[in-house]
Amino acid sequence: MVDVVIGCAANILAKIGEKLFVETGRHLKYVLYYNNYIKSLMEEVGTLMSKAQGIQLEVDEARRNGENIAPEVEQWFSTVDRIYEQSTRILEYEVPKNKCILNGRFLSIKKRYILSKKAKKMTEKADAAKLKAETFFKMSYPAPPLAVGDRSMGDFKNFESREPTINQLMHFLKDDTRQIISICGMGGSGKTTMVNEVARRVKGDKLFDEIVLAVVSKEHDLMNVQEDLAKCLGLKFKYPRFEGRADELWKRLLQSKKGTLVILDDVWKHIDLKSIGIPFGKEYKTCKVLLTSRSEDACKAIGCQDILRLDVLTQSEAFSLLGEMVGDSLNDPDLCETASKVAKRCGGLPIAIVCLGRALKDKKKEVWDDTLLKLQRCIVPSNIQGMKEEVYQSLEVSYELLGDVEAKRLFLLCCLYPEYANVPLEALVRCGIGLDFFEGIHLLIEARNRVYALTDMLRRRFLLISGDRKSTVKVHNVVRAVGISVASRLESNTGKFSGMVIHEDKWPRGMTYGNYNAISVVSNELSELPSRGLDFRKLELIQVACPKLSVEKLNTMFEKMEKVRVVELWNMSLLSLSTILFSLPRDIHALCMDCKMENIGDIMTNEFLNLEILSFGNCDITELPKEIRNLSKLRLLDMSGCRWLERISPGVISSLSQLEELDTGSKWWGDEEEGDASLTELESLTNLKYLGIRIKSSRFLPNYNLFENLQRYVISVGVHLQKRRSFNNRMLLLNLESTDTHLGGGIEKLLTNNTEKVFLTGDGVKLALKELDPVGFQQVKNLTVESCNSEGIEYLSNYSNTSNGSGVFNNLEKLRVDKIWHLKGIFRYNGKGLPIRSFSKLRKIHLSVLPEMTHLFTYSVANNLEHLERLHIEYCNSMHEVILNQIPSALESTIDNKIVFPKLTELILNDVASLICFSHGINLQVEFPQLRVLKLEYLQNFHTFCPEEINLASEGNHRGTNFQSLVDHKVEFSSLAELTITKMGNIKHVWCGHLPDLVHLQGLYIQFCHMMEEVISVQRPSVTTMEERIVFLKLKEVIIFGLNKLTFFCKGIDHVEFPQLRVLRLRWLTHFRNFCPEETTGRTSSLFNDKVSFPCLETLEVSELDSVEELWSSELPMSQFGKLKSLRVEKCHKLVNIFPSDLQTVFPSLEKLEVEKCDSLEQVWGSTEEQIRKLKTIFVHECPVLTNLCSFYTFKGLSNLQILNISSCKMLEEVVGYEHTYGKMKEVLSLNKLEELSLAFLPNLSYFSHNKCDIELPELTHYHAALCLKMGILGLQWCWLQQYTKNDPT
Repeated sequence: MVDVVIGCAANILAKIGEKLFVETGRHLKYVLYYNNYIKSLMEEVGTLMSKAQGIQLEVDEARRNGENIAPEVEQWFSTVDRIYEQSTRILEYEVPKNKCILNGRFLSIKKRYILSKKAKKMTEKADAAKLKAETFFKMSYPAPPLAVGDRSMGDFKNFESREPTINQLMHFLKDDTRQIISICGMGGSGKTTMVNEVARRVKGDKLFDEIVLAVVSKEHDLMNVQEDLAKCLGLKFKYPRFEGRADELWKRLLQSKKGTLVILDDVWKHIDLKSIGIPFGKEYKTCKVLLTSRSEDACKAIGCQDILRLDVLTQSEAFSLLGEMVGDSLNDPDLCETASKVAKRCGGLPIAIVCLGRALKDKKKEVWDDTLLKLQRCIVPSNIQGMKEEVYQSLEVSYELLGDVEAKRLFLLCCLYPEYANVPLEALVRCGIGLDFFEGIHLLIEARNRVYALTDMLRRRFLLISGDRKSTVKVHNVVRAVGISVASRLESNTGKFSGMVIHEDKWPRGMTYGNYNAISVVSNELSELPSRGLDFRKLELIQVACPKLSVEKLNTMFEKMEKVRVVELWNMSLLSLSTILFSLPRDIHALCMDCKMENIGDIMTNEFLNLEILSFGNCDITELPKEIRNLSKLRLLDMSGCRWLERISPGVISSLSQLEELDTGSKWWGDEEEGDASLTELESLTNLKYLGIRIKSSRFLPNYNLFENLQRYVISVGVHLQKRRSFNNRMLLLNLESTDTHLGGGIEKLLTNNTEKVFLTGDGVKLALKELDPVGFQQVKNLTVESCNSEGIEYLSNYSNTSNGSGVFNNLEKLRVDKIWHLKGIFRYNGKGLPIRSFSKLRKIHLSVLPEMTHLFTYSVANNLEHLERLHIEYCNSMHEVILNQIPSALESTIDNKIVFPKLTELILNDVASLICFSHGINLQVEFPQLRVLKLEYLQNFHTFCPEEINLASEGNHRGTNFQSLVDHKVEFSSLAELTITKMGNIKHVWCGHLPDLVHLQGLYIQFCHMMEEVISVQRPSVTTMEERIVFLKLKEVIIFGLNKLTFFCKGIDHVEFPQLRVLRLRWLTHFRNFCPEETTGRTSSLFNDKVSFPCLETLEVSELDSVEELWSSELPMSQFGKLKSLRVEKCHKLVNIFPSDLQTVFPSLEKLEVEKCDSLEQVWGSTEEQIRKLKTIFVHECPVLTNLCSFYTFKGLSNLQILNISSCKMLEEVVGYEHTYGKMKEVLSLNKLEELSLAFLPNLSYFSHNKCDIELPELTHYHAALCLKMGILGLQWCWLQQYTKNDPT
């Protein structure tokens, strides 16, 4: 047993000894073979670095080719760098430093051991890194395409006028129901820049997995479109053919989970999205398409319904962009006026502004003036780099691609009119007919339809824009210059329409006119003709508007014309038509005059056998003479603007048998005297298609159907129409005096068949309504009914009487009802089965003085008002709610109870005495997503927009109800820009319970709401760490007046910001304390504390704030009122001073200070250190305890003071307070800019200042002192005072 134990122990000891020997040997190696380890490390690191250099060469080549380096390679280089850094430290620092035996030749055993071990470990890492490099599959990969929008970062300028468009576009992109959206605008308007910015925002919001873009362009190469899209997707096509690529692209676009946004830029015509390979349709919701185009027609042809128009910049935005382009050049005041005119000439077109701005940067004024002159004369400024290529040629392409010759001619014709002119479509019709522009047209009415269609197309192509008046168009300045340039190129217009404009003060030199078809001469100064070169051999159209050009010179021009067909004259004075008619070519087809001309004169009309169009415009003629009857081919006779026309010679109208269109101006027909034409003459006009006429009374309407075959008309019976009549109208104006009035002459048939505009007045309007009711007012677009006291009219329409099952008022766009004393509603309706088209096109409603109407529409009708833009209701004293909700209470909680007015922009409710709410119902929500203007005035019983229920029985005693918040979470005003609330007696808050969305609010006006305690009251948890903040991002003006119970602007808010507020007026707020309540600190609360900020405020008025003891908190930041220019303080009776002594805020921009009727005011400036150096005007009146204005130091700093007026301050002893610092030595008080000094009704005023000082007033022109009984010489030299009292006896 003992032997066994001994044997086991021996074995164990032997193994232990063996292991100890091995471990000892391994550790001894680090000491014994130190040099080998160091040498191995040096060699391995050298080999690794050589390998790294080789790989680096491959990496550099890949980067030069734009490829991305593989992540494992980037990581490997980081590892190699660490190995090299650590190895270098060992070899070059630790080895030499740690030699400490035999004079530093050898290391200690311990150091040899440590360094050997480090070297071996680092050698192993280097070897592993070298082996890792052998396993790389690829060094680099092709870089993914640059994301759409990345290149545009910094290029997009966030102009205010474009924010609604970009916000609407973002809204559409987030809406899953919209598959294709387009932005349309003229060339160079910034469409591409905007979509790039949208792409950047969409990427940031992560709305789509991928965003791809392709430029379509006018070349329309769809293979290139596929290539561009594939590059954005990183897709390499396998198939060379178009169809195969489309399949690949289709499959790739459907792979995204969140979806793909496909942007097709610069679309010119219809493209088949599916043929390209773009999934399109409701079944492919993951793919959304965004187009940019100059043609709305192209977008609609592709299938786009959501089209956003991108307008040009406003004038201020254009000038701002130009200033950004030219930089410091605009610091020169001599250039500002020229630069403003240059920006205006660009017409807000961004690309033109950018090109001009870059070219004019750092240029002299002469270059600016020359460029402006070229722009004014519509000359392409070829010296401006990029202007011709990027602007003019780009826009010319839009013209060239029109295709339609008639459209091209019409566009060039529009360019002849003066810049900024509202070109009447009727003028285009008449010129087009006279010049024989239109193919296949036989009637004037057909030509008018053609012109309307062509101008509509040109508008959709953005070559024309809508005019400021109805039935007019305008041409953008830059586009007009392009048109004039095209029209003036005779070599490219052979056989086409060519023209030139002379819109200057003098005839241009060196010009010849013999080869032009059209010339426009418009000038307020032109009075002479050129001495030579006046040749109009080929001229067919001439426009002349030169008030200083004599009739003799005008006739000289006409005598040079051989082929002229159309003559337009306006803004000229002619004695009579006869003074020019003799010199006109006899082959003239159209003569259109809008001139000061009192009579026709003696004319020989039998020579003008081809005259088809004769228009007297706004001529002052009183009679149409018998000679006109000789114009046998006359097709149009227009006297619509002749306000003084009284008589038409008998036989004239009946002789003009070819007349298609006739307007007889201001002449009243019916009961004619001898020598005047009668209605019977109209029977001879069998070709008549349009008639504009005024008939004295319905009594004179003929018994036969005189008017029934008219296609267009403006017939006024007993109604005086102020506006000039349009030849494209179907309009009846009827004054039906009594209920037994007869409608004759075919008026009944016109009324029921195709009349679009109906104006009815008088007690007999029921007769006309009875005719319209059975057909449901189907054709009526504009309906006005007023001044009827007949008890028989309770509703305009009774749906049960309508024979047309398609609905009522299907095409009605405007409705105005006024003073219908017994009207109860617009139409009687049982609440069931109303067709969806009823009222669906209604855009404007105006109701006034309808004392028995209780509501406007029912809930079901309100849901049809999807196009309503403006709603104005006033003086309807029985109306309780605007929209009557007839849904039973039991069903309201189970259905989607919502009313949406998607296009309503203006809502005005004024003096509707019984109105309680807009609508009511359990869970009812009302949305106004586009509402910009909301005015609620004199609604004494109005409680809130959407209560759950209303109690009509309690009318007249609503103050005990709980409806005390005007707006809550049930109403949406997400686009509200202007809010006016006046005299609403039951409103405690405007917004309550939630933070309102007020990002677009620009004007806030609240007056005489005596129950209002806060404007905004937000309910917050009792314990919360979140800061509540409201930012009125765009609010520019706030006026709050006559709110006796208002204590705070907002409650439950930690901070309120008004970053753009310019004007703030607070008046007659007796309990108002401040904007945001402060925590009680034991000190006086200030009107403006650190919880509210006004960085841009310019005008501040505070009046009758009886609870305010201090205006400014001492904790306000110094920049708080940095832009304040005008400050008025009135009737704030607890104020001791305006600017307290501990105030840190300075007012560097303050120019005007008015203080009036502040009973406790002792000093304006309490501080002895404050100086406001820009202050120009100080007005102080009726402050009974005021002792002085300010300290000597403060007054000395008013170096720009121009007017000082102090009056009726009975305790004032000195204007400038005494200071010991300045009292010991004589000072000079220099007010070098003071022009007016007025001191009146100051009984205790003794000195200007007790300080010893001389006052210098070199610019003083007016000095006034009255009833200042104790006043001495005010520190002024007596001789100086006498000098000014001589000029001013007061």
